[in-house]
Amino acid sequence: MDSVAERYPDKGFDLSTGSKEADHHSGTRLKQKNLIFSLAEEQYGIPLSSVKEVIGMVKVTPIPHMPCFFKGLINLRGKIISVIDLRLKLGLEEKAYEPKKTAIIISDVNSLTVGTIVDDVNEVVGFTDEQIETKLEISSSIKREYIHGVAKADDNRLVLLLDILNVLEPEELDLISKQVSAQPTTGSADFDI
Repeated sequence: MDSVAERYPDKGFDLSTGSKEADHHSGTRLKQKNLIFSLAEEQYGIPLSSVKEVIGMVKVTPIPHMPCFFKGLINLRGKIISVIDLRLKLGLEEKAYEPKKTAIIISDVNSLTVGTIVDDVNEVVGFTDEQIETKLEISSSIKREYIHGVAKADDNRLVLLLDILNVLEPEELDLISKQVSAQPTTGSADFDI
């Protein structure tokens, strides 16, 4: 399985520090570093501090009678992790997963470790306070409470900053947590990563 750094050696990822090889904002106070990823041709960012790791797409074991965005479970080095498809959770059109491109972002959401499927992971970027707009009127199919701001990147593209802690409702977290706790911690060979 490839890590983001292995899949994208030209991008210079370092998730341990959240930095790229060259920081475009040196000398400027950064508000927070964000992991930037793509969904449906748009750029999204989540705080790097919430990211545990990024892995390539792997086989997900489906669980019946769950919401459509809940894709199932993976066994990551002995730990059972719930996996959601962020496209579906945000109400975007479903898309086939692409090998070597689709990724799973592993992060902690409250007390639960969750894998989030995204189209592609792009880079780690730090934004200054001046680059982030938080007082927005957003007319979008994505719920406003999921987005805590929009960042203006150096190349003039806009990055929607997601509040990853609000993407899953408390009832959904409870349902997912129950599914994880019902699973054994060891699995068959095709279930392990």
